[in-house]
Amino acid sequence: MSEAPTTTRGVSAGALILVAGVVVLLALAGTAIPAYPQVLGTATFTSTPTPTPTFTPTPTWTPSPTPLPTSTPTPSRTPISAPTPTVATPTPAPAASHLWLEFPLPAVPEGDRYPSTYFPYGSTGGGRYHLHHGVDYMNPAGTPVLAPAAGTILVAGNDREIVYGVKPNFYGNLVITELDQRFQGQPVYLLFGHLSEVSVKVGQHVEVGEMIGRVGMTGVAIGNHLHLEVRLGTNRYENTRNPVLWLRPEPGQGIIAGRVVDAQGRPIPETTVTFFRASEPKTWWRQTLTYADREVNPDDQLGENFALGYVPAGDYLVKVKIGGKSVVKPVTVVPGEIAYVQLVVQE
Repeated sequence: MSEAPTTTRGVSAGALILVAGVVVLLALAGTAIPAYPQVLGTATFTSTPTPTPTFTPTPTWTPSPTPLPTSTPTPSRTPISAPTPTVATPTPAPAASHLWLEFPLPAVPEGDRYPSTYFPYGSTGGGRYHLHHGVDYMNPAGTPVLAPAAGTILVAGNDREIVYGVKPNFYGNLVITELDQRFQGQPVYLLFGHLSEVSVKVGQHVEVGEMIGRVGMTGVAIGNHLHLEVRLGTNRYENTRNPVLWLRPEPGQGIIAGRVVDAQGRPIPETTVTFFRASEPKTWWRQTLTYADREVNPDDQLGENFALGYVPAGDYLVKVKIGGKSVVKPVTVVPGEIAYVQLVVQE
């Protein structure tokens, strides 16, 4: 088959280009350019013209930013799944911020040297008692009670006429001191309740280690013990904080504080928190309870709902079990510091 003359092929090609150009211009003028789906993460696109034999776009016409399919790889779309609730973990306060209080009892007492974990701060003892606004030290009647920090005596006597708690004669014989040291500009008060006798007077200034009274069971008390409260900002029953986070650990000891919350970050009240030494994960070491959901207050920075004091430095496992679901978290205790852990119980 013979070839067509060169001039004829050139004319035909030119005519085709002209027709194609007219069709394109008409299409652009009368028909909307179909939009392609946007690609996540790409701010702008550079159009890649569809190759044609010789057609060159007019310089004054700017293509639409709608991307055209090309062989150049583009960022892949990341699948978006249903969001999983996340619970923020507060930043623990520096341990030295308010670990001011020394032991309120002799160095070697006959009873508890450390606060009891049976009825901790924020607990109702399984609904048997008033919500606990302090910590208790079980000791024989007459055991000396010592000032754990320097301060001035505000109350020395009993609460039969002036109510300092739930009702008259709630604490029995008591002492309240205002500490010399303030926390973030706020006054700090200590209350010592259920004393068998009071050894100080209102207005007296006491130093660390001075005797302020003796252990007893006056007021609403079961057995001889010292009840200790920390009140921040105002000397009121509603303004307590957990004394465990104010009592200075012994050398080589620290504190574990934390939160037990549900998937939405809501604190779970009065549930048992169990502690294991990491070296003995099958034998529980100590237990405490999370705070009730009313009246008591967490630390302003920690936002905790449980705390365990006087913990020897080392590695531990913290466990809660609620409704058949268990959550275990590791934590490392450093001497003189507060170790923080959060346990989220999924529904």
